[in-house]
Amino acid sequence: MTGTPTSARRAWLGNAATAVLLFLSFPPIGHPFLGFIALVPAALAAASRPDWRGWSRSAFTCSWLLWVGLLIWLRHVHPPLGPLGLLLLTAWCALFLWAWLMLLRWILPACADAGLPARLLAMLGLAGGWALLEWARSVALTGFGWLPLAASQTGNPVMLSLCAWAGPAGLSASLVLLNLGLVRWTTRLAALRTEPPSPAGPAGWLSRLTPELYLGLAPVGLAFLSFVSTGAKMTTEGHDELRVGVVQTDFDPYLKWDPSRLQENIALTRRLTLEAAGPGEADVVLWPEAALPLALEDPGYVPMLRETARQAGATLIVGAVERRGAGYANSVTAVSSETASPAYAKRHLVPFGEYVPLADYLPLRKVVPIAEDCVPGEGPTLLPVTTARGRTFAVGPLVCYEDVFPALARDHALAGADVLAVVTNDAWYGREAGAHQHAAHSALLAAATGLPVIRCGNAGWSGTIDRLGRPSPVRSPSDGTIYFRGGARATPVRIPLRHEPTFWVRHGDWAPGLGGLFLAGAYVWRRRRQA
Repeated sequence: MTGTPTSARRAWLGNAATAVLLFLSFPPIGHPFLGFIALVPAALAAASRPDWRGWSRSAFTCSWLLWVGLLIWLRHVHPPLGPLGLLLLTAWCALFLWAWLMLLRWILPACADAGLPARLLAMLGLAGGWALLEWARSVALTGFGWLPLAASQTGNPVMLSLCAWAGPAGLSASLVLLNLGLVRWTTRLAALRTEPPSPAGPAGWLSRLTPELYLGLAPVGLAFLSFVSTGAKMTTEGHDELRVGVVQTDFDPYLKWDPSRLQENIALTRRLTLEAAGPGEADVVLWPEAALPLALEDPGYVPMLRETARQAGATLIVGAVERRGAGYANSVTAVSSETASPAYAKRHLVPFGEYVPLADYLPLRKVVPIAEDCVPGEGPTLLPVTTARGRTFAVGPLVCYEDVFPALARDHALAGADVLAVVTNDAWYGREAGAHQHAAHSALLAAATGLPVIRCGNAGWSGTIDRLGRPSPVRSPSDGTIYFRGGARATPVRIPLRHEPTFWVRHGDWAPGLGGLFLAGAYVWRRRRQA
């Protein structure tokens, strides 16, 4: 019966348990296995046909509290934008999870007495709906694709290998499919206890099977095959190593722009660069996003960078400010002892961080303390890096949270990048979960593009990620934390001499589109059944 106190409790307990499991599945405290079962409590509660009003209230409340817990680090951003973002951005993200939970309540109960084709279509429709909603969140209102369900698999290279075929959205849909398969298996086991004993022989054995479970397990089997195939290929292919140094300046994101600290900051950054390079032990040294409050056009800046590169014996990949028209670009350039390459300008800007939408009507200012607005770049730009062995690799740079948008990394891969580089400033997040969550997106990019990632933050997650998405963070030698000031060498990355684009790089985000078709089919079936 719907609308009973027991039904209401089931709705609240199911959605609350799912919110807790989702929270625990994401970095830094998460375990990939929890992503396999996180949606099970909500699905079991939805299958019991709870009252619509109570379900909607519990779904949105639990979704909002989940996102408040995940984005609690926003409180560190300069007020009023930090607290305002914690209130509004979390509510915005919660809307998409709420929408999927409402679909779950509408579609799943109808599967109880439906035929097998309808049940499989419902599962595919719900998984496709999740992928479509994640995609919508990544593009609506400039997009905030933070923490797709796929990010729960950081540390699980087997499941991450699906990204090479279906992208992060496809991996998320696969996890939903597995969750729903486990739910159908659970409910089937419960039903068998009340049904008459099955007849002996093949007919009885077949009647006890749960095809939905095997549909949910199919992506896991494909992931194992993909992982084994890619691993075998990596052991036999020709490759070269790129030796990487990273500089964590750990500058306060506001005080960095203080002119009175400029010479002190320059001296510190150069000293940490020599520490990171060692005596000829690095081919490239990464500086964080907008490492120094200088524009590339400022007299003496590029010559100073070239001299630093000469002393370090390595190419520098530098996050820098570049003047463009009436504004500035948040850029990255590669500087050797002889040349400075054309800079890549950040393409996906942070609203209220680098520009203010509707600035004429909103009494707010940017977080970044520069008077002019940031100007977006127009396309991918590859940076050349030559190793000590004389081999030159093309680096595809991403700035700040651009690694949250897989299409930008795909552009670099299509342009011929051999490795991706992320330069960012995670000091805005405080010293909590934000930097770990951010780095999870770089792991997804590595697995999706088949390209290793080298990464540097002002304060936070710096290190390398191999082509299978396996991260190797640089940690403080004193206490093992990722938050420290210093120059250090990261784990070298293996770059194949011949690289073939992954299926996802060649064909893009096909999973949300296919998922939308399955959702449309499930919608038509559900409406007809309702009629």
